[in-house]
Amino acid sequence: MTANAASATPAQRTQVLVVGGSPVGLLAALSAARKGLQVTVLERNFCSTAPGHATVLHASSLRLMADLGLSQELMAAGNIINRIELYIEGSHEKSLYLPRPALTISRNEFEELLLKEVRKEEVDIRFPCEAITLTSSNDSVQVRVLRREHKTLAAPDYDQEWEPIESSLLDADFVIGADGYESRVRAGLGIDCETVGSTQTFAMFEGPRATPGSIMNVGFQRGLGSVALPLPDQRGRWGFQIGSDFSALPDIDHLHALLAERAPWQEQPPDEIDWSTTTQFTRRLARSFGSGRTWLAGDAAHVTSPFGAQSMNVGLSEAHELVSHMADCVFDGRSPATLEQLATMREREWHKLLGFNVHFEAASTAAPWVREYARLIIPTLPASGADLQHLLEQLGLTVR
Repeated sequence: MTANAASATPAQRTQVLVVGGSPVGLLAALSAARKGLQVTVLERNFCSTAPGHATVLHASSLRLMADLGLSQELMAAGNIINRIELYIEGSHEKSLYLPRPALTISRNEFEELLLKEVRKEEVDIRFPCEAITLTSSNDSVQVRVLRREHKTLAAPDYDQEWEPIESSLLDADFVIGADGYESRVRAGLGIDCETVGSTQTFAMFEGPRATPGSIMNVGFQRGLGSVALPLPDQRGRWGFQIGSDFSALPDIDHLHALLAERAPWQEQPPDEIDWSTTTQFTRRLARSFGSGRTWLAGDAAHVTSPFGAQSMNVGLSEAHELVSHMADCVFDGRSPATLEQLATMREREWHKLLGFNVHFEAASTAAPWVREYARLIIPTLPASGADLQHLLEQLGLTVR
């Protein structure tokens, strides 16, 4: 069927349309299906990350996973983090104890577990598809969906491109945009993002680690952050904010040099690495989290440092809460205006996480460096909400 022929096809109905098959989108779909909502997921390109590429699940995310019955599988596949050792300008300054543990885990395993559970619920997953237009009314959102397929071009290079195959219409009670940094849903709503600080470059490495355990090391030197995390299977993840781009993919020599210069915890360097990358992050916040019946969650709404994985984890909570409110609207007749109240609360939380339009106060008993480094420390912590507040109290820090 051609795209033109599809334009006359009547719209199909769904109660919740999730745009994006990221962990945030899959969690939204699973939560919605478990609440008895009819769910459709659109994903442009399910693509596994590199083997071993890890992420961190906050305690708040682990509570969500426990509520969904997934805790046992996650804990078996992950590595517990229960303490953070904090170094400032080469000196050990503070041990922070997580009130509830976080978990490092392969991102692939996390995504595959969520996808398996979503499929068990017989959720309508459409791939490779994308939302290209959204038209809102008081009662629903009509979404034009475009399906693309790979087309191999002429020899000798055998290049490929995504070719439009067909389009269709979906009529949804609600839409959740969990489609990442370059969100089409956000663009369709006409929502701009506000940049919070300059673009930051990070070098990330993973490989065998001689010192397994449950401790996360965090250091700051001359305004640049460094992190070392224990991973499952006696592996480690090392991350370094760097002042300039690497001209090539960072290798074992780069890691050894960075550990020698920036790891005051005196870690034994690994003999090899099996994954590395350089990446850039521009900390930013959407000027609005949505409107009416269309709302954003995760990286579509906010981006921060990769060290603490706060954007994904808070995004998981956002998706879960959005679904709960949407279910109330569908089944109990509540007004969609309750979603606006939720968005306002989330925006305030992100001001705190990004150090945007907030004031840092250090207790009289706090160390002199606490207030100076507060804006750098907060994005590295693997916690959010009440768990983050507990860590800030250990530092003697208040954010208002």
